[in-house]
Amino acid sequence: MLTASASLDVVAAMPERVGDYYDLVPLDSSQANVPHKSRTFRYQTISYKATHIRTNTVCYLKRIMGCKLPTVRSYDIVEAWKKINHANIVQLREVFLTNDFDDDQPSIVFVYDYLPCCETLQKRHFSANNSLLKGWSNPYNISGEDRPFSAGKGTSQSGLLAEPLIWEYVVQMSSLIRTLHAASLACRCLHLSRILVDGDSKTGRAKSRIWLSGVGISDILEGTIQGTIHQHMQNDLQDFGRLILMLACNSIVGAQKEHLQTSLEIVQRSYTPDLKNLILHFLVPSNTMKPRSINECMPMIGARFYAHIDSLHVRGDILENELAKELDSGRLFRLICKLNTVLERPEYSMNQAWSETGDRYILKLFRDFIFHAIGFEGEPILDMAHIVQCLNKFDAGSHDKICLTSRDEQNVIIVSYSELHQAFERAFTELMNYGATGAS
Repeated sequence: MLTASASLDVVAAMPERVGDYYDLVPLDSSQANVPHKSRTFRYQTISYKATHIRTNTVCYLKRIMGCKLPTVRSYDIVEAWKKINHANIVQLREVFLTNDFDDDQPSIVFVYDYLPCCETLQKRHFSANNSLLKGWSNPYNISGEDRPFSAGKGTSQSGLLAEPLIWEYVVQMSSLIRTLHAASLACRCLHLSRILVDGDSKTGRAKSRIWLSGVGISDILEGTIQGTIHQHMQNDLQDFGRLILMLACNSIVGAQKEHLQTSLEIVQRSYTPDLKNLILHFLVPSNTMKPRSINECMPMIGARFYAHIDSLHVRGDILENELAKELDSGRLFRLICKLNTVLERPEYSMNQAWSETGDRYILKLFRDFIFHAIGFEGEPILDMAHIVQCLNKFDAGSHDKICLTSRDEQNVIIVSYSELHQAFERAFTELMNYGATGAS
């Protein structure tokens, strides 16, 4: 997972501002806080989390070092990628050159949306603990040692990913590839280290939504998206098949040419024929002149697409219910804030007794009724349901009546929530009008 982590020395070397972004924090990865040569982009790169100076939006900055930005058609390429808006693609926001890092050469900075609490597909499923089976159970004889013929033949399915999870990845990956290819663009970064997965497996929050990060960098660095675009699209499809094979075998080496036959045997033993056919269809080059299309995976996905749609609707309902709870909490919070601006105000318009008379007095008794209720033996009543119910009735102006008693028990008032709400509106409006016009 990409987390903000930096040593004091690294923070001290950070510029205060880069372009329109400040508060830069290097993001921790396997190359912690040091520039490294990316195997995907072939240049030294380093990632940051930063905040936009005007919008206060947190963004992800990808810094490319030692590379000059081509001037030919660069603007058109950047604009083409900025228009891509897809649920499974980390959106590119802007690209700029900068000398703010005090290097010998200017750096190219790619700005993307920042996605917190994510980890790469490689870290989720191919960590050191689960990437390969141990001993003779390992189906791939990487060391080349002599082994019995039966070694690796009885691979247990317990170490493999569940097939429904793999199909969820297939649906999402094929969807983002389809969107890019329809826009005459290619991923060119469909690798395990470039795909982010929602949640954190270590904390039990692992989910299955994915995002493709780093899109557009290769095209922008090369200064062209035409000419070889069709070949790049075909390469995307091969990378797609290679990714699914690695996921199905739960091994990074499973897609290597020398292990291909073993991997396909694992897929055939452990999964449905549809998954094997999908892998073969995109992994093996076509013998015909007709180029392949990502739409050709739909017959193999079949009715599983409906299961994916159903899970999205269920998740949407859960999020909507949680959002409704937060909206209610925000509404009650604003109500309490407004109520406390009126209650026990020390002075208003040179009148020190303003908050203790008229509408303000019954509001003060109502505050005690909600928050300072006591039982028959003088014990405090700490009932959140009582508080929420009273505030909701007060906000709605219910006609239900309650009995308000002063602390010295000398005053008793029977009043409805509707009358309390009207008194509150009058008091708050009076306060606002005085604040707008001043003491004059």
